[in-house]
Amino acid sequence: MLHVREVVATATYFRDVLGFHWDFGDEHYAVVWRDNSAVHLLKGEGEPSGVHLFQWIRDVDTYHAEITARGANVSVEPGDRPYGRDFSVVAPNGVLIVFGQDLD
Repeated sequence: MLHVREVVATATYFRDVLGFHWDFGDEHYAVVWRDNSAVHLLKGEGEPSGVHLFQWIRDVDTYHAEITARGANVSVEPGDRPYGRDFSVVAPNGVLIVFGQDLD
């Protein structure tokens, strides 16, 4: 569960920019989905801190192109790491979201 000041704005960003599904929620609580991963958003005070979300996806490069075209704030471009290939996005609430895949 991720505590955020603006549940609707955060869920909208996940849906419109990151391509998640948003099928439940209101200004106090929402759930966004992508593949087998769900992020629960709960209204809270202040901005989240010390939180990094890591989402495994099938194709880092295709997803990067998709969300960059929709205005995602990419903080680390796609690259190969010892554990796989990934890139990072900073959400409007300041949370770093890493999208990664296994290397073949």
